[in-house]
Amino acid sequence: MTGTFSHTLSIVTTTNRDDAERHTNGTQFLIFVRYLCRSGQVKNFDEALDLFHRMARMKPLPSVKDFTLLLGVIVRLRHYADAISLVKHMFSSLGIEPDTITLNIVINCLCRLKLMSFGFSVLGTMFKLGLEPTVMTLTTLINGLCVQGNVAQAVLLADHMEKMGYPLDVYTYGVLVNGLCKTGDTLVAVRWLRKMEERNWKPNVVVYSSVMDGLCKDGLVYEALNFFSEMSGKGVLPNLVTYTCLIQGLCNFGRWKEVGSLLDEMMKMGMMPDVQTLNILVDSFCKEGKVMQAKSVIGFMIIMGEVPDVFTYNSLIDVYCLQNQMNEAMRVFNFMVSRGCLPDIVVFTSLIHGWCKNKNINKAMYLLEEMGKMGFVPDVVSWTTLIGGFCQAGRPLAAKELFFNMHKHGQVPNIQTCAVMVDGLCKGNLLSEAVSLVEAMEKSNLDLNIVIYTILLDGICSAGKLNAAWELFSSLPAKGLQSNVYTYTIMIKGLCKQGLLDKAEDLLMNMEENGCLPNNCTYNVFVQGLLTKREIARSIKYLTIMRDKGFSVDAATTKMIINYLSTNKGDTEIEEFLFPKR
Repeated sequence: MTGTFSHTLSIVTTTNRDDAERHTNGTQFLIFVRYLCRSGQVKNFDEALDLFHRMARMKPLPSVKDFTLLLGVIVRLRHYADAISLVKHMFSSLGIEPDTITLNIVINCLCRLKLMSFGFSVLGTMFKLGLEPTVMTLTTLINGLCVQGNVAQAVLLADHMEKMGYPLDVYTYGVLVNGLCKTGDTLVAVRWLRKMEERNWKPNVVVYSSVMDGLCKDGLVYEALNFFSEMSGKGVLPNLVTYTCLIQGLCNFGRWKEVGSLLDEMMKMGMMPDVQTLNILVDSFCKEGKVMQAKSVIGFMIIMGEVPDVFTYNSLIDVYCLQNQMNEAMRVFNFMVSRGCLPDIVVFTSLIHGWCKNKNINKAMYLLEEMGKMGFVPDVVSWTTLIGGFCQAGRPLAAKELFFNMHKHGQVPNIQTCAVMVDGLCKGNLLSEAVSLVEAMEKSNLDLNIVIYTILLDGICSAGKLNAAWELFSSLPAKGLQSNVYTYTIMIKGLCKQGLLDKAEDLLMNMEENGCLPNNCTYNVFVQGLLTKREIARSIKYLTIMRDKGFSVDAATTKMIINYLSTNKGDTEIEEFLFPKR
């Protein structure tokens, strides 16, 4: 009996020692996991997943706080769907009870995945489980709504939070202000900033920078600079983002002296402009055609140790293309490639557009092929540019072939592509082809706009087919389209060319009755028609109307008046109108 008891005691003692050892090792492992998570040493998802599974095999299981700490790392690695799956595993397989922080992580992941409705469902689950949402819970949902562009609903949720007794914190206000600024509701954002101050929260540099960026984008640079002064006066130091926003706003208005002052100020504070800031300067100089200044900034960029990126080079390429300096544009292109900076689709499209303007279709086609070799799929803008280039080069049939081959390359023509193609066919004297193309687009239920029909109407009028033009013009209301000033002007011009001045005048009157006011071009076209038929009294009548409305005669009308005066020196009626006696 004594021997049996001693043997049993020995087994129990050994088991307790093993359990204690396992417990000690487990504690040390958890301390190690906490250190890895907090020090940011978990660099990839596989490492995080391995740690999770090792924790899941521990006896006893680690606390929900330890799992949550690791889940936070997985979220920072942007594995949102994986994080949600692991939370499900914790609840369903490991039997760990969810807490508010864990469910906050799930809501954050769902918001990042743009699954807002599921995010609100998890909020409902919180209430069912008797868990109290925190300000962070609701702020996460507000941020998700703002990211999706549903800022109005985010504002309503923020108001509801306060009514439910959840005071907004500095982060919530920051999210709202940023969301409002990004959707162009800057003045509303300013009101929320003031409300933030009323609640004794101090706006930080991020909040101020968001407002200044919004104001600059709205063209309210003076107001943005006032906010900058206010921020500095309250002891909030600007950062690189603040300066970059203001520099962009000032560049948009060509206020170069103030841009220079801001650059000097930020560098005195120890902040050197980065590639993004310098790219703003390069792009702004290029848009004003100041190529030498843009090159100087790029030189400064390289001296500062910053590497020009694709945006830098594209700004330079684009201005060279606009100035028709295609050899220079290609030199920049080749240089960027030699420096290891791969061009993007925007660079290729700029060059294709430039060569098309230059009517060098072979070079444009070569670049299209180069795009494919580099793994880029030409988008609809690239195809539209190329089709327009073929049309400008007098090769509308080749353009038409490209148009119908777009689908083979995974692209579908948009309205702009269709407009370019119809215009090219009309100007290439291929009217029947243009009509057939529009009819085919109608049959395919493509939502054609007034621009397409206006282009076709112009082509039909130019071909002298007035009956067909009038039939098309009259059919537009039935197609659910309203003629604009260009449509009316083209039809009036067509009627004048055929000498149908009374009908043209009636149409001019109908324009105003239909709420479409004639513009300078409309009156000039009609007066030219009257002058062609030597309708001097009526010409003077409409010239007077033009003058009273603040319109002026264009070059073509002026030339016709001069020609009439030189061949009809005895006719004093128009002379008296042009040179009244005082």
